Amino acid sequence: MKTRELIEENYMTLTKTEKEIANFLLRDQDYVSLNMTLQEMSKELGLGEASIIRFCRKMGFRGFRDLKVSMAIENAQGEDTDGENELDNGEAMEHMVRVLRSTNDGIDRRRLEQAVQMMEEKGQIFFYGVGSSGLAAEIAEIRLLREGKRCKAVRETHLQTIQAAVMGENDLVIGISISGSTVDLFQALKLAKDNGCRLIAITNHENSSIAKLADCVLLTHAPESPVTGGTFVTIVSQLYVLDVLFSCYTSRNWKKVHGYREKVAISINEKLEE
Repeated sequence: MKTRELIEENYMTLTKTEKEIANFLLRDQDYVSLNMTLQEMSKELGLGEASIIRFCRKMGFRGFRDLKVSMAIENAQGEDTDGENELDNGEAMEHMVRVLRSTNDGIDRRRLEQAVQMMEEKGQIFFYGVGSSGLAAEIAEIRLLREGKRCKAVRETHLQTIQAAVMGENDLVIGISISGSTVDLFQALKLAKDNGCRLIAITNHENSSIAKLADCVLLTHAPESPVTGGTFVTIVSQLYVLDVLFSCYTSRNWKKVHGYREKVAISINEKLEE
């Protein structure tokens, strides 16, 4: 039985508080709840997290995460064309544009300037990310090296922990995570923070554990569900925030950056064939 049908079937047995949660999920035709954390839904509804968890268990799920997975699978099945329809490139492009606009609108100028200042003050920058966020971290490393800033992307969680253990006050870590709640990543970032590092978080969720740990939070706005995780549009949202951050850094440090860009261009050009 589908999740919404299950909720409707048991609706009359719910308490007043549980009906508020049920009403929210039944009205959520665009599956907005799939991109919400438990904390965010709690804040949205003005209800305690424990009430939401009890509702999920009453519906037969182990918790909020399991309910979201069930709804995500149903949503993905509804979108599946089974090859019957031609690919709509225009729709895909419009979706990408909407995400970029939403990401751009969510950039806080004050936080951006704070992040740039942290980049200027620290000697070395480390980019931490796992999964598809790790790809964004590696691209960020390549981009920032061209600006003359010493940096390193670390994707493997064991190496993240080792690196964090030997960091100090002159280091900056930029943690990249859509959910902001990846346990291994959080533990490595906390270790780095405990050792005196400053921390910038790039994430979808301001109330996530990694965001709360950070000195500065830059928000992405990429929709992602447990079924469609790691989509290109998610990485594009992360890269856009990184690009805006680096462009701001370049603008404030143009003379120094320009000199490094010339050195990099010359070194690369020497490797090209005549």
